[in-house]
Amino acid sequence: MKRDILSFSVVRRLRQSPVYAFLLAVLLCGVLAGSFTGMHIPQADGSYVSDLAQLVSSNAAGKMPTIRTVVACLAGTYGWMLAAVLLGAIAGRLLWIALLMALRGFLLAFAAAAALAESGLWGIYISLVSIGISAVFWLPAMLLVCTAVLDVGMTRERNGYFPALKRNRGAFMIGVVLLMGSALWRLLAVPVLLGLIGA
Repeated sequence: MKRDILSFSVVRRLRQSPVYAFLLAVLLCGVLAGSFTGMHIPQADGSYVSDLAQLVSSNAAGKMPTIRTVVACLAGTYGWMLAAVLLGAIAGRLLWIALLMALRGFLLAFAAAAALAESGLWGIYISLVSIGISAVFWLPAMLLVCTAVLDVGMTRERNGYFPALKRNRGAFMIGVVLLMGSALWRLLAVPVLLGLIGA
């Protein structure tokens, strides 16, 4: 039993679940909506898109992070995972987690589209380095964690929801490691890469 938990069989089982495919489709819908919205909002000075693009650019200013930045990054990175676990405990969990995934995809695409609209071709580089590569880590983590939460939440457990989460602890451990990779990329690699070329 212990050996099975530490193996990738939990991940394989969750990836073959119809819930995984559903969450992936919801995420893609959020990405499409975020891309469309980010590219079609008027690009006036003082607009929300302009403010967001400036925020992405300032995050990519080539400066090493402060303690406050580290805490904010870790809270933002792991907050999504914590939200998924908490939403799995309430009624209507499928709807709430689907909305969470759609929102995550929307924000990803909207931030990238805002940087592109504000900075042109330079925005592609800023988006790739500061948003895109970290998404390579957090996207599979979020999909895996949300699928694991729904897998537990949709089955009736005598011991309750939170103790039943142990059944998918391998998936949660992988999610934690992937999210740490995303946070480390944003905190350590992004400032160096964008600072090298004078972003």
